[in-house]
Amino acid sequence: MTLRSWDTNAANWTRAVREGLIASRKAGTDEAVVQAILRRRPRRLLDVGCGEGWLVRRVTRLAGCVAVGVDGSAALIEAARAADPTNRYCHLTYDQLVGGERLIGAGADQDADAGFDVIVFNYALFDETAAALLAAMRSRLTPDGAVVIQTLHPWALSGGADYRDGWRSENFAAFEGSTLKDDWAPMPWFFRTLESWHAVVREAGLSLIELREPAAAPGETPLSLLLTCGAEP
Repeated sequence: MTLRSWDTNAANWTRAVREGLIASRKAGTDEAVVQAILRRRPRRLLDVGCGEGWLVRRVTRLAGCVAVGVDGSAALIEAARAADPTNRYCHLTYDQLVGGERLIGAGADQDADAGFDVIVFNYALFDETAAALLAAMRSRLTPDGAVVIQTLHPWALSGGADYRDGWRSENFAAFEGSTLKDDWAPMPWFFRTLESWHAVVREAGLSLIELREPAAAPGETPLSLLLTCGAEP
């Protein structure tokens, strides 16, 4: 259901990202995840749930690294490839990644599946089974590699009510009044408490290196939750 909604929303999502229609991204979450990646000085980057490819384009330009973007939406991968013929983009679902599918379609480079210094999930872990995907990606890290996760901040979302894990629905109401012509399809997503995020990291065989809460200004409500994790010995 989640994947179908991403396919349906692909054109709207691409336009929203490229026209800067998402307030939190302009307020600081885009810059926060870029800097989290750059602090690791990656030579090889894997962006899981890359969407239309903005993060791959930005980081490779700043870091000069090799990057591969992966997404389960064929429409978003097509948009990424059209905007960026230099980097590699691969159409694979999360189930295929968990099953060990190689990054076929990522280009002619035979080292496409070689170890990555950073594997990033930028607003890309909205499934109940996130731990299985993280565990599968752990095996693709270099020995000193890190997984960077940026997601919706659970405290900012709960408003003190119904603070527990469970499925919710995004209707993209925040984009009303934008220049988008088409309607958004509601997207189911899995809400996690802060405790639950810690549990997911541990279950995946990762350890927390750093936790940050990007905000538009000091003392304001966090815009996101940003976790940097390493593989446990």
